[in-house]
Amino acid sequence: MTSKSSIRDTVLKSLSAIGAIQEANYYAEMFAAQDAERFALIVIDPRCLKNPLLESLISNMKILADLGLFPVLLVGALDDDRTTVKFQSQRLAKELGAVSIRTTKLNTATYGLISDVQKASRGGVVPIMEMTERRGRMNLETLVSEIRPNKIIFLQPSGGLTRNGARIPVVNMDRVDAMIDPDALTVGQARFISLVEELSKNAGALSVYIIASPLNLLSELFTIKGSGTLFRRGAKLISHKDLTNFDLAKLSNSINESFQKPIGPAFFETDIHHAVIEADYRGGAIFTHLAELPYLSKFWVSRAAQGEGIARDIWDYMTADTPVFFWRSRKSNPFNDWYMYACDGMQVRDEWRVFWKGLNADEIPGAIKAAASAPDDFLKNNY
Repeated sequence: MTSKSSIRDTVLKSLSAIGAIQEANYYAEMFAAQDAERFALIVIDPRCLKNPLLESLISNMKILADLGLFPVLLVGALDDDRTTVKFQSQRLAKELGAVSIRTTKLNTATYGLISDVQKASRGGVVPIMEMTERRGRMNLETLVSEIRPNKIIFLQPSGGLTRNGARIPVVNMDRVDAMIDPDALTVGQARFISLVEELSKNAGALSVYIIASPLNLLSELFTIKGSGTLFRRGAKLISHKDLTNFDLAKLSNSINESFQKPIGPAFFETDIHHAVIEADYRGGAIFTHLAELPYLSKFWVSRAAQGEGIARDIWDYMTADTPVFFWRSRKSNPFNDWYMYACDGMQVRDEWRVFWKGLNADEIPGAIKAAASAPDDFLKNNY
């Protein structure tokens, strides 16, 4: 008989087709360590319950179940025809049962709904919630507030928003009008955006909101880049001229987790130019002084928050405050393509790529030499 661990290993290896196996394993472990019902709330457009989208959804749900992950499914939140909701949930339960996934159907108007959802998910059962009263006591806003899912994924055939034929990966809810042409939206997409604006306003910053397709649900869940369109509020950032106003333990843990190696304690005694840190310590930028110029010593986003657009928020904030600086990155850093787009110039020196913004021509040689020879702030032992 095949063990659960071997099934899990096989599934994780198969996920390498959509991204690095390390990414898939990291997210699978992270999801499994949290309350089961918080993994994801998947709101299903009824159009996704027809083949081939339905087949893809069931196949992906089977993979998640083999990983021990049981998202909460919701039907009816996007369907104006209330009479079909029970039929949709019944069909979904039947198809999942056909691949040996246990389910339980729950009406959102039922007393004790949240405890029933928790019991099901934690017991290896997929809760299928039927929303027959969209404006009832347990509406979508209340569900988000009570379940507190890590992600809310709205499955729609479009799979996300596009601009000039290219996918829009991230939409900042504070700048929707500047990022999206309302005339290019379908009725369903416009309705989704309106719904997300209300959810993010009233339910707080509890979740990430995503439009995705059943065809690429796994890449949305298990890769940093995702596959659909992610909607989020801009990150709350805190800036100080030194590190004394930050929680150094949280700051150190965030840096260690992101770089996957331990920062030396001496780093926090360095002469800081200034620091920009996300309020929940999910990312940040720390400038020091080097070659009599601001030097971007650390720029990071925690692995759990990668793909949410936090890096762009931090970058825009810090470059507005410090338009002249330089930094280095190892030649193997996968983020180098992003740096190449953001920099004014770059020079390879030994194992490093040295980048700069706003430097005068006579400042560049000294900056390159200083960056390439700067000591490593991380400890040598394994993280």
